[in-house]
Amino acid sequence: MSYCRFSSDDFKCDIYCYEGGSGFVVHIARNRVLGDIPVTPPLAKETIPAYMEARKVQRAFLENCERAPIDLPHAGESMDFDDAGACADGLEMLRRLGYNVPQYAIDTLREEAAQPQEKSC
Repeated sequence: MSYCRFSSDDFKCDIYCYEGGSGFVVHIARNRVLGDIPVTPPLAKETIPAYMEARKVQRAFLENCERAPIDLPHAGESMDFDDAGACADGLEMLRRLGYNVPQYAIDTLREEAAQPQEKSC
């Protein structure tokens, strides 16, 4: 399950965060898109045609856009965390450094960390 991807928030997210086989994995972008990325409307049954057209425009923009390196610690790196709470702490640290990290990813990880864990035999 992913908590956020580079494509989240119309490709403005600097983080790809997911639960892996032995814990939680965070990949950190090494560059950012320059310019205003075309946005997509919220996806709902009644907005599918408009959404699909907006995605087409967005993809065309992303194919030809300029990108700039991210000049922050950890750019282009990956991090592993043992549990959801530690991963949320890591995302908050990255946000403090200046990365675009969606709050909903941190909130979801915090919610998971607060849930009792099942014990394995």
